Amino acid sequence: MTRKGYFDIPQSLREIIKVTALAFLALALIGFVLGLLRPETITPLLDMFARMVEENGLAETEGAELMAEILTNNLTVLFLAMFLGMIPFLRLPAMELGLNALLLGAMASVYQREGISLAAYFAGTLPHGITELSALVIAIAAGLNLCRAVSDTLLRRAEKGAVLRAVADAMLLYARFVMPLLLVSAFIEAFVTPSLMARFL
Repeated sequence: MTRKGYFDIPQSLREIIKVTALAFLALALIGFVLGLLRPETITPLLDMFARMVEENGLAETEGAELMAEILTNNLTVLFLAMFLGMIPFLRLPAMELGLNALLLGAMASVYQREGISLAAYFAGTLPHGITELSALVIAIAAGLNLCRAVSDTLLRRAEKGAVLRAVADAMLLYARFVMPLLLVSAFIEAFVTPSLMARFL
């Protein structure tokens, strides 16, 4: 198998990935605007995020330990979110996408309201966010594709073996794209992001 073939994305998933990425950008913008105009609406989301960080103990670790915890958490979350697609009709993987997008936009609005340069925010999110969010979009797209296959099979609108193909595609994308992207992201977040943030705050 050639290198190009190894990183080929199944045709059935390409359009879903594009739509998922656009939906993420739109929801992030909504989170930002809501955070500026109606900050009380995004307070519960920010509180939930703060509790998650506290419960995971991420704020108290650094270096290799932090990298391991971030990687383990992200691998688990995206694997579970992807296979929520096994539940038909509800498109549950989209919940993970929506929460992350709204949170990203909401956090940017907090920086803006507090008078902190958005450059500081982007320094703390973009370096690892590019790879992490790419992994998120790919995993959620695979989960949505799986949900569609399961739903269409139950409605007798799918071709034979559609669910097995969707599961195989999901595992392929997880192994070839999601896992490597999250590994790079965890390394950057643990070893690069703290020094970048220190220059702005």
